[in-house]
Order: sequence, then C-alpha cells, then structure tokens
Amino acid sequence: MAETVKAVKAHGSYEARDLISYLSIIYSLSDEPTGPRCYRGQSVSSWKVKPSVMRELRSDAERQILSELLVEAPNEFGSDKSMFDKLVRAQHYSLPTRLLDVTLNPLVGLYFACEEEKFQSEDGVVQVFDFQKGREKFSDSDTVSVICNLSRLSDVEKKKIINRYDVVGPRVADWSESNKKMFRLMPEVKRLMQFVRVEKPYFLDKINPLDLFRYYFVYPSKNNRRVIAQSGAFIAAGLLQYHSLEQSAGLKHKKIIIPCQCKKKIVAQLDALNINSRTMFPEVEFTSKYIKKKWAVGSD
Repeated sequence: MAETVKAVKAHGSYEARDLISYLSIIYSLSDEPTGPRCYRGQSVSSWKVKPSVMRELRSDAERQILSELLVEAPNEFGSDKSMFDKLVRAQHYSLPTRLLDVTLNPLVGLYFACEEEKFQSEDGVVQVFDFQKGREKFSDSDTVSVICNLSRLSDVEKKKIINRYDVVGPRVADWSESNKKMFRLMPEVKRLMQFVRVEKPYFLDKINPLDLFRYYFVYPSKNNRRVIAQSGAFIAAGLLQYHSLEQSAGLKHKKIIIPCQCKKKIVAQLDALNINSRTMFPEVEFTSKYIKKKWAVGSD
C-alpha cells in the first residue's frame, strides 16, 4: 500500500515515499500549465538548479572547453547544423554546457532523483516546472540560436552585455527603439550576431535584448538516441546564470522531495516498469553495466 502523500503547500513542496504516492502527487498538481510541463530529477535536494557549466567550472571556461572539443572531435559534430545541436551532443559526451536537462516524463525525473548510488544517503528531489505559453521554443528557433551562441563569447564580452542590460533596465518599457539600436551596435553583440549568421545567413540584426535575459523551454530535434529514450528537453537561459529560475515570472515551480531511505525501493519499482539504466541510456556500455549489476553476487 502506498504511504501517505505529504504536502507542504506553503512552499509548493511535496514528499513522495514510493512510486504510487509520487504519481498521486503528479496527478494532483492542480495548476494546469498553459505551456509545457517538465521535470528535473536531482540526487541531492539541496543542489541548486543550474546546468553543469555553471556548477563545475570557472566562469571563463565555457568558450574554451567547447572550442577544444570541437577541434578534437570535428567528425562527431559534422552533422550538427546549429549551436544548439552541438551543445546537446557535447552534453551527451559529458561536456558541461549552458543547457539544463529536463524531461517530459515524470517517471524519468523520479529515476534520476533516486538512481545514483553514491548519493543514497541524501534526500533527492524532482523539480517541476510549468512554463507559460510563449516561453517554449523549438530547436530551430532564432531566439535559441542567439542564446546558444553566447557560449562562443568570452566572459568579458558577456559581462559587458549584462552591464548594458543593467543600465537600461529589465522592463519591456525600458527598451525603446533607441535603446535597442544602441544595444545592437555594441561590438560584443555584433560578434554574437556573426556567430548566429554562420548557421542562419538570413538572420536580421533585430535581436531583442530581453530574450537574453529570459528562461525558455526548448524542444530538441529527435536525432539523439538518449534524448528520445529519456523524453528529453532543455531549459535555455541567456545571461541570467540560472540565479532565479524557480522565481521566474515565466514559469511556476514545485518540488517533490524523495527521502533517502525510500530511494532503493523506488528504483526497484521503476525497474519493474522497465525504467532503468538500460532503457535510459541506450548505448551498449550502459546495457552491459545493467546486466552485470543484475547478475552480480548478492543482487537478488
């Protein structure tokens, strides 16, 4: 029998102790999203919701590590037409990027909150994001191209763009046509546009400065086996550094805490539904690891 679902409504936080109670919470979420709803499972509930490039590396590393990978393995990226596709593939190869992994499948989110063995003594969490209509983009979006090509700028260049935004202000009313024109004439913004035109020669110099300071949900192209297996999608942010994703005006946020003592049981329940490392990671090496673990001494 499922244990009682505990909800802390004042903070938009819930607690699930098994698969049934988790699904009960998912079905009970009352706010019908006007845009896409997505999930992000994290092994430790106290972790900040930030992509790996902003958690694991120095602030000036983003451009360098991407350039190094593209130089070292050009054939791996030969079929990628956009910077978004390159970032998705780089992340697939464990390179930190500015894209935040999410999933459209709540069970996949639950799996990633529970599966990592070295964090079995820590409470996990599933972050739930309901995006407003208009904050979703497809991978070929011009806005997504602009955001992703920020990864080609230096840290100094990005800071200059941020400083200009801080001077003008965050409101739509602040950005008169004159302010937009001055923004587009910045050398750093012009360089950004050059990178965008490499993948989109038709791109007009009509960048909306506010697009660089918003969160967007992005549907990826289904040309990546892992993205398909995980019902994957991404959250993209320009220069916000993911400081306030949970408080963004463009989405609603809730979280479901998974107590550490319940993780092992939930992993077994998900495995019974064929949600495991073999299906989440379709590469042969992960299938091999799954089979090895399944038949290891003491695993029954």
